[in-house]
Amino acid sequence: MYNEVTHDPVLSGRYQFWLFQYNTGQPILYSAMLLRRALRSVLDEVDPTGDDEALRRMVIIGHSQGGILTKLMAIHSRNRFWENATEEPFDDVKMVPETRALLREAMFLEPVPTLRRVVFIATPHRGSYQATGWALNLIRRFINLPGTLVSQFQGLVQGQTFSHLGISQLPTSVDNMSPGHPFLRALNDLPIDPGITAHSIIAVLGDGPVTGKTYGVVAYESAHIDGVESEKIVRSGHSTQAHPETIEEVRRILTEHLGAR
Repeated sequence: MYNEVTHDPVLSGRYQFWLFQYNTGQPILYSAMLLRRALRSVLDEVDPTGDDEALRRMVIIGHSQGGILTKLMAIHSRNRFWENATEEPFDDVKMVPETRALLREAMFLEPVPTLRRVVFIATPHRGSYQATGWALNLIRRFINLPGTLVSQFQGLVQGQTFSHLGISQLPTSVDNMSPGHPFLRALNDLPIDPGITAHSIIAVLGDGPVTGKTYGVVAYESAHIDGVESEKIVRSGHSTQAHPETIEEVRRILTEHLGAR
């Protein structure tokens, strides 16, 4: 997809294409926090005076778990994620200042002010089949969370405030993407900011109606969300970002965005 869109005669001179890399095993809210930091950092570097209008009309495209990170760039979370974990007010919980600052940054979200459009590709908004049962336990064994993250939160999640959760360690992204997980339920309750246009590209296998269809990782019902401007069904597997129809749909969306001033 990157090769196709960067060589498109219409798009290549109008967009800069940036890629964000992250540890796919770490908690999703933590990865989203790092993405926000990266966006702020690059804006401060390339446009410190805030004069470049184009940089205030960003499009973020996310595939799979990246689509969940993308939605987290486009919502007002208020205190929804914190309430998921405990009824105790955030300011009343005892924790070291560094941990409090990190939690506040990761859990209390506002839309990225420079973001105007998002595209979800094969995104498990309601969870993934691969994040359940024996697969979940197997994947957990291969995930190493950042040491500083573990040291800051290990005592907190084992403390009295979160004792009702019955957890002994930080949840990984695989835990977060389990169908029915409280994090996903909370995220699904939060609408995309009305100032941000959203699109979905959903992969399924098989002919006929898409209801009940899957390709073994994300079912249609998990990838479908209300409130998007367009929903494109592509008959392919999870790596649909390489499929010609998916690439063409992304090209269409980006071209449309050029005219949406």
